[in-house]
Amino acid sequence: MVSEEEYREKLREWISQNAPPNLHVKILFETAEIEDYNELRKWQKKLYEAGYLGITWPKEYGGQGLDPIYEVIAYEEFIRAGLPYGRSLGSIGLMVTAPALLKHGTEEQKKKYLPRILSADDVWCQGFSEPQAGSDLANISTKAEDKGDYFEINGQKIWSSYAHIADYMLLLARTGPDKYKGLTMFIVDMRQNGIKVSPINQITGKSEFNTVYLNSVKVPKENVVGKVNDGWRVAMTVLNEERFFVGITMLFVSKYLLEKINIPELREDIEGLEAFYKRVLVKLRKGEEIDIEGAILKLFSSEILQKIYEKAVSEKGLEEIMDEGWYLGMLASRGRTLANGSSEILRNLIGERVFKLPKS
Repeated sequence: MVSEEEYREKLREWISQNAPPNLHVKILFETAEIEDYNELRKWQKKLYEAGYLGITWPKEYGGQGLDPIYEVIAYEEFIRAGLPYGRSLGSIGLMVTAPALLKHGTEEQKKKYLPRILSADDVWCQGFSEPQAGSDLANISTKAEDKGDYFEINGQKIWSSYAHIADYMLLLARTGPDKYKGLTMFIVDMRQNGIKVSPINQITGKSEFNTVYLNSVKVPKENVVGKVNDGWRVAMTVLNEERFFVGITMLFVSKYLLEKINIPELREDIEGLEAFYKRVLVKLRKGEEIDIEGAILKLFSSEILQKIYEKAVSEKGLEEIMDEGWYLGMLASRGRTLANGSSEILRNLIGERVFKLPKS
């Protein structure tokens, strides 16, 4: 197996030769600001063909079969180059659906969906949060009723990125009365009747998120991920992985931004968080899985990123703020302490899991 240093050097060389200038992110952390979905799809397919997506996935599903540390290196280098990686058009498929299928999916599900996620032939969205169940995810009320040959789903999901262009949704629904043991994870075809997608207008002027209404939507039983009433366990697999890689993104984008604005007190915070991150890398090198570390990394990196943008907007001139996109970064960063688990929920989770405090 190639060494980490050799892999990093080879990747840097590939980026220098293949990076499309129209996809370079100027200041913004939000790759969703690139609105040309066709260009993002071409870029993801190029990454896949070069072997820089699905780095840890088994080769039989289109992956490279490498250790997790090599995927972390890829995140670092693409972020350093200001290019979309992970958090682009295929982000839900790569960071949400794929971990669920790799750990809990059937062989048929893995072979059918995973290669098309890598190649961006299929775009996925996520159906977790609901109007009355965001931070308290287990409180969802969308119901999936067993009809014999299929499940019938009725309910509403919110904050669903890419739902307006998605082919499939990974959806968590209620199949039983127990708060945690009455949940099941499903694959839902977004192109069928009974699904209505409504864009949500954001403060940034964009509409990256959507509300999704499901009315008597039929889902075949082979589209259950894991076991019926075991969806909470599948969801936890998804959230741990997602928080970790979202945290990596925000950590390294924060380092990049601090090259453009001097905030000494935040440099110390970044150094401390990076030291924690390096400890997690030791765990990955041993072949261990991400657990509460994902929540810790996401919590602190999102708050640091938000502080950087707030400081920049308060100190830089109006022309630079507008031309360089700092104002959009500041507005978008407000949601980073909410998405993937709000700061308050993550603090509770860390208190319970790490410090063994009683549940609030």
